[in-house]
Amino acid sequence: MSDRSEQHLEFEQTPCPLCGADDARTVLTGRDNLYDVPGEFRLVRCRNCRHVYMNPRPTLETIGLCYPAGYGPHQADTESRAEPALAATQPSPGKTDERTPWYLTSWGRLIPGLRRLYYWLADSKSEIIPPVASDFGRALELGCAHGGFLTRLREAGWTAVGVELSAEPAQCAIERGFEVHVGTLESAGFSAGSFDVVFAWHVMEHLHDPRATLMEIHRVLKPRGWFAFSVPNFGCWERRVFGQSWHALELPRHLQHFTSRSLTRLLAGNDFDVVRVIHQRNLLNITGSVGIVLQRWFPRASIGRRVTAYADHPTMWGQLAMAPLAKFLALIHQGGRLTVIARRREGPPSDKDSLP
Repeated sequence: MSDRSEQHLEFEQTPCPLCGADDARTVLTGRDNLYDVPGEFRLVRCRNCRHVYMNPRPTLETIGLCYPAGYGPHQADTESRAEPALAATQPSPGKTDERTPWYLTSWGRLIPGLRRLYYWLADSKSEIIPPVASDFGRALELGCAHGGFLTRLREAGWTAVGVELSAEPAQCAIERGFEVHVGTLESAGFSAGSFDVVFAWHVMEHLHDPRATLMEIHRVLKPRGWFAFSVPNFGCWERRVFGQSWHALELPRHLQHFTSRSLTRLLAGNDFDVVRVIHQRNLLNITGSVGIVLQRWFPRASIGRRVTAYADHPTMWGQLAMAPLAKFLALIHQGGRLTVIARRREGPPSDKDSLP
């Protein structure tokens, strides 16, 4: 690939990435709300399978221009910020943390049930780390960035391997001692049946060909291996309310816009059994969307930018304060982000299979 300074963003027309039909209607047009990539971008809905996707979309060769140096998920320790309450206070197995959690301080111990309440509020269901079933459990993370989640996997006993498209964050993960392939999963060339579990936190929406990636995930997983991932929920109320200002649109970086129904069909059609679809207990999309609206209403004021930035840099106390509403929205299946757990299909599903 040529130097970025010599490139310009190119676009291509595409049929539906899920069913291949070439009959779609426009859902909305919008601009880049976060990093000011120039242009207007169009989302369409397939008339055959109802999947929503960007069309035209940036080409695979030039889409890297849509990810600036300050892109949030590529910043160090972003993974820890995604779960600030837990990451700040709960040591992982095998890791010593000299800090005393606030709920174990002298005043905290005086309040019965405070620790249990804290963990109930803090658990957003954003990421899942299953227990290691053997001494040689191997886990693969797609889009591992600087290796924050890989570190937590290693601390939980997994042999963790990463795939990262961007060289700079991948190098940071390598320096942490991880095996990381720079490129796509398809180009990594892992052996068939190499992994017990594959993770992809907010990766699927960025893919040009999610079906091809699912086929490769199926190949590298062991029989009945786990696949856990998360995506924004295009079917939730907040997308309808905020429209072009919805924080999770992420035009033009998000090429696919999934609902729980489209994900279930996609997985079932690629030899995966859907075990569970979880609506995350998380309001950061709403916070970011409010910030975008404020920026449009008051472009000269800084409050909109500060509110938008909070979605990438949440505080523990802010997350705890929003947790009751977040849990209610998740309960009625209106969470703005989905966590999906599936298993590679290998013969008829067994009733003995259980969620880790």
